[in-house]
Amino acid sequence: MESSSHGPDYPHAAMPMRRELARKSFHLGMIVVPVWVYLMPHTTALLGLILATFATVAVDLLRLSDRRLRGFFLRLFRSVIRPHEEEHLLGSTHYMIAALLSVVVFDHAIAIAALAFLVLGDAAAAIIGKRFGTPVFWGKSPEGSIACFVVCLMVGWPLLSSPWLALVGAVTATVAEAMPSPLDDNMRVPIFSGIAMQLAARFLQG
Repeated sequence: MESSSHGPDYPHAAMPMRRELARKSFHLGMIVVPVWVYLMPHTTALLGLILATFATVAVDLLRLSDRRLRGFFLRLFRSVIRPHEEEHLLGSTHYMIAALLSVVVFDHAIAIAALAFLVLGDAAAAIIGKRFGTPVFWGKSPEGSIACFVVCLMVGWPLLSSPWLALVGAVTATVAEAMPSPLDDNMRVPIFSGIAMQLAARFLQG
């Protein structure tokens, strides 16, 4: 899954809308990860994620270490990766690492919600922000951030045990998606929102 932005704070933010839609179509396909975690028994889901994550990391490192393989990869996928990903780990690799960490560290429902926040909320932020938004803060648009928040809240509400957890998760995911950070957003959105929801759950439980 790729890193994303809904404003011009990064050089790649001026990506044409058609290319952004193509990227987000691929991005949305990663919803299979939280769906897998939701449907499978914990041990099966964790084993599958371990295998998938190690395979993803191995293939990505091989891509980066072999010039011919990197060139072949770029010919196939240049239109759906960010320029900085040509020489660094892909956003999808960061996402798989974050998914594995989330399932290991967070409660079941919180891990699922945190991963879904990234897939769906980040896509909403990028598409709405690019189509309708005007950059205001951190180079991001209020329209994109509002779209991210609304989608995350709608996703979290039926998944989590309390609407307050959904609210905490949606706010944190929205801030994490928009904030400037050297940490890839495919990592920081699920990890930051997961931590916030986990702490909120402990507080609500007394």
